[in-house]
Amino acid sequence: MLAGLFVASFLCWLFLYRAVTVPGASVWGAPITVFFVLLVVFYLCTVLVKRTAYLMAALAASLLLSIVFAATPLHFAFLLLSIVVAYYAARNIRASLGLSIKLSFFNSFMNGRSYIVLALIIAITSQYYALVSRGGKEINLPTFEVSKDIAFFLGKLYGRVNPKYSFFSSSREMTVDKFILQNQNAVLPGREPGQPDAAASLVLEQGRKQLSGLAEKQLSGGEPVADVFVDFATRKINDYFAVGIAQSGKSSPIPFFLTCVLFLTLLPVATIVGYAGTLFSVLLCGAMLKKGFIVKKIRQVQAESLLH
Repeated sequence: MLAGLFVASFLCWLFLYRAVTVPGASVWGAPITVFFVLLVVFYLCTVLVKRTAYLMAALAASLLLSIVFAATPLHFAFLLLSIVVAYYAARNIRASLGLSIKLSFFNSFMNGRSYIVLALIIAITSQYYALVSRGGKEINLPTFEVSKDIAFFLGKLYGRVNPKYSFFSSSREMTVDKFILQNQNAVLPGREPGQPDAAASLVLEQGRKQLSGLAEKQLSGGEPVADVFVDFATRKINDYFAVGIAQSGKSSPIPFFLTCVLFLTLLPVATIVGYAGTLFSVLLCGAMLKKGFIVKKIRQVQAESLLH
């Protein structure tokens, strides 16, 4: 069983390494699956491994395997913290199994679920930070997207701050050509809306050329201007993170920011996966108990209570 713990943990750190460094690798599906398997194997080890010392040593070694893929002093320090948290998880589960009046795998596993989930989150985010903070190496970056609703809200807010650009309030349905003409009215308030067709055509041609440069594609004038600005903002944000990662060797804050985003994302995801892994482990242990792979015994114990 301890060998299974080693294999599952090695695959976890390998899949995490691939998700960060290998283009086209599975970012969520495969890592979540192997970490689910690791959680189930951990629960089985707390039940099947008799010697606590062997269990704790194997658990520490399985977490330290992550250092193979990201060997940094900071990562090693966080792995030690993860080992301490995982130790409390195993200790609580085994204590609950040994002291329960009626054997309940669910209650015992739940006593350590939060600790083991937190230990894995610490190890995952630490390895991720160690990988993305390496300067000069290509990594898979998350793609950020600016919502159209957010872009519309910001445009509306800017229109209120600067009345000259109040037409931003209706930019949700505004086309590129209409935006160019409205912008020309804002910049040159003395120009009458009924300007000659030749002048309007020149303004539209120049405006389309400028916006095409921002959009990095040819615009005909009928496109929604909100889509153009959303695409531009999204591209600039992702370019900013790409440059920040490339300069991570120069104390860029981008790796730390991405790690915080991952940590906050893993909290709800790991909670759901951890609960599912707990339920599956309970069913598996119950089946093993019925088949005789796990043997329970009844013993007499003395308990103390307050005298009322």
